[in-house]
Amino acid sequence: MKYNLDNERELLANVLAYADDPLGFVMYVYPWGQAGTFLADMKQPRTWQIEELELITAHIRKQRFAHANGLPLEVWRSAYSSGRGPGKSALLGMLAHWQISTHLGSTSVITSNTETQMASRTFPEFSRWFGVAVNAHWFLIERLKISPAQWLADAVARPVPEGGLGIDSKYWYVAGQTWSEENPDSFAGVHNPYGLFVAFDEASGIHPRVWDVTRGFYTEINPHRLWIAASQMRHREGRFFELFNDPRMAAGWRTRTISTRGMDGVDQAELKAQIAAYGEDSDFVAVEIDGRPPKSSEDQFIPGIYVRQAQGNVILPDYGEPLILGVDPAPRGRTAWRFRQGRNAKDCCGPQTKGELMGQDNVQIAEKILELDYRFKPAAICIDFGMGTGVIDYLKRRKPRAPVHEVQFGSSPNDKAGEFGSHGAELWGRVRDWLPGGQIEQDDGSKGTLSHQLTDRGWKWSGREEGKKILESKDDLQRRGVKSPDDGDALACTFEVKPIRSDLRLRRGGTGVQIAEGVTAAYAGW
Repeated sequence: MKYNLDNERELLANVLAYADDPLGFVMYVYPWGQAGTFLADMKQPRTWQIEELELITAHIRKQRFAHANGLPLEVWRSAYSSGRGPGKSALLGMLAHWQISTHLGSTSVITSNTETQMASRTFPEFSRWFGVAVNAHWFLIERLKISPAQWLADAVARPVPEGGLGIDSKYWYVAGQTWSEENPDSFAGVHNPYGLFVAFDEASGIHPRVWDVTRGFYTEINPHRLWIAASQMRHREGRFFELFNDPRMAAGWRTRTISTRGMDGVDQAELKAQIAAYGEDSDFVAVEIDGRPPKSSEDQFIPGIYVRQAQGNVILPDYGEPLILGVDPAPRGRTAWRFRQGRNAKDCCGPQTKGELMGQDNVQIAEKILELDYRFKPAAICIDFGMGTGVIDYLKRRKPRAPVHEVQFGSSPNDKAGEFGSHGAELWGRVRDWLPGGQIEQDDGSKGTLSHQLTDRGWKWSGREEGKKILESKDDLQRRGVKSPDDGDALACTFEVKPIRSDLRLRRGGTGVQIAEGVTAAYAGW
């Protein structure tokens, strides 16, 4: 059949009537319950999909009113974390179909963690919804692009006096857009006055810089702007994780965690078998069924459970333990310091247990360390050698007998037979092993807090030695949008040395060396 605007006017009018009603559109265009289609056993979308479509409908109608009356507009931003198989990609496909069908000239941009994911899973899912719809003949479906058929594009582009809308179809499409970790800015921006929909599928693997670039897409003033991210929560890091766990990053986003337990269309007998096989408390069940994050990512250096345990511990003060000051200097940047006394890195020096200096030079940083030394008299002052050489040199000149120790994170480990390939990993390993019995402050886990720094850093195998772990480099952290873990490094610096207990040092009848030999076992877990 040859299609044209004249024989499509009735269908076009029916479809456009749902411009502000995505749920009504979904119920109208798809053959729910019709034999011979993949919807034969479904009379409507799943309950959670209906709820989301209703919320989006309410949002769009509110924005339409605001736009008509000169009021401020809002972008719809929602994120869905789920187990496997609830229909996240299906919902994205329905919305992309609704957007291109009812907002003529609008743009929908789809991306995923990889191009392979888009080509093999996301767009085939989209094609199912487009292909079964009552207006399937309106669109041409390619590998990573869905665009209006030429007759429709020509009809819409026709000038208004000739019965068209005067809309150029150049940016009227649903398109998969790729990005690369090396050049995330290549995720080019779009601006469209007719409407914009951006969908992140498998969003947990998308680089933070891509999220930042996407935010700039939404400067065009129109009421039809949507941004939806959907994924399983496979990682305890990255922007998708932060939307659910960092209040600052979550501002303006609506988040929803979706378990597939009891969900129609999901094999509940198989779910029960999986829960029995892996265990209720397993990461498999958390991620693949309940949509929650794993207890720790595969490449996470310090498990989150260790940090939470240290935050919840209540430990009596032990004033015989040596007080150690760790400093991560950053001249002209952010310098962090932290005291630790045995198992207490929370409040062993009251409000001064931890602190920071911003924008100070080497001399100012060194003077602050001398002030802390004068006030608290730590048994050791351990300073990161990387950016602290100027600070260390100044301290040694001002106070030659100060107990200053250089911490060289990039050097070889002290324990050549151990699990680590660098001294930095070795020190963070001591922090990791100390945490379950230690004590740190409570925080909200937002980006930059100690708990976030400790759990966000990953590890990899050393290229120099087989089977040796090294820390994720600061360059790698920066590439995925994470700042230097300065507070975590300051805590790690406190494990550089093992001073003997002050009460043992003063005990009668023994030298410091003899006493130190006698208490070596007490520090074996450091």
